[in-house]
Amino acid sequence: MKNSTVQIAIAVILTVLLLALGDLFPFWMPTMNEMAVLLVITLLLIVWSGFIMKEKPHDEREALHTMYAGRVAYLAGLGALTIALITQGIDYAIDPWIIVVLIVMVVSKVCARLYLERYK
Repeated sequence: MKNSTVQIAIAVILTVLLLALGDLFPFWMPTMNEMAVLLVITLLLIVWSGFIMKEKPHDEREALHTMYAGRVAYLAGLGALTIALITQGIDYAIDPWIIVVLIVMVVSKVCARLYLERYK
């Protein structure tokens, strides 16, 4: 229970920080120093939650839930980036980073799948 509470808290904090960086709070105009601090905190939180905080399943059921969560997160990211690509394509202003992230997501999934099928 403690681990899931920490993960939910980190997700909420990261969402608030990203919204603050994205200028989606109309009532707050941060200074340049505040934006730099927000950016550093957000990047450190992303690195910490992505690489340091590792899940360790204790049984097969938890491992299955972890795999399903990863699959849902991948599909949600792919869907959101595809919608962003379509929306920007309609406006004729496609951001190349969306295409790069989509390619990285798909290629990394294929490479991981091939590696795991071959060596595991």
